[in-house]
Amino acid sequence: MLNKKALCLVLSASFLAGCAGSANHEVVTAYNASDDAMTCNQLTAEQVRVQAIINAVNQDKDDVTGKDLLDGILWFPFNLIAKNSNYKESLNAANTRLTRIDYLRKDKSCSDEQLAEAEKNIEKRLEELKDLKERQLITEEEYIESRKSILTKG
Repeated sequence: MLNKKALCLVLSASFLAGCAGSANHEVVTAYNASDDAMTCNQLTAEQVRVQAIINAVNQDKDDVTGKDLLDGILWFPFNLIAKNSNYKESLNAANTRLTRIDYLRKDKSCSDEQLAEAEKNIEKRLEELKDLKERQLITEEEYIESRKSILTKG
């Protein structure tokens, strides 16, 4: 009898822990050894990628989901502290990285039109992906994986 209760308790805790999740946004490195060797195209892609991270963090901060509510009930304040720490760390690192990339782009006289076009392209792809998810043509897992791919590979 005790084993069944213990098993139920472990399974319930595992299920609830699986439902809850904290923010896990990428924290970029401000300076990379290969930065100076990057071309304008590579710098543009990197700048768009980092800006997409900032946008995702800000969107996550603004959106309240079922996972967030469950987190608040089960793990508050620990998860709230972890999320806020990840938001702050990710945004600070991304902003520092953007400053670095902007400096390199200016130093190499890279075109601002190229950056604007790359940003539009990624925004369009993300909107199309979000539409697919909202119309339930792809699963949440497919959405997350595809979004990650767009943000990291451009």
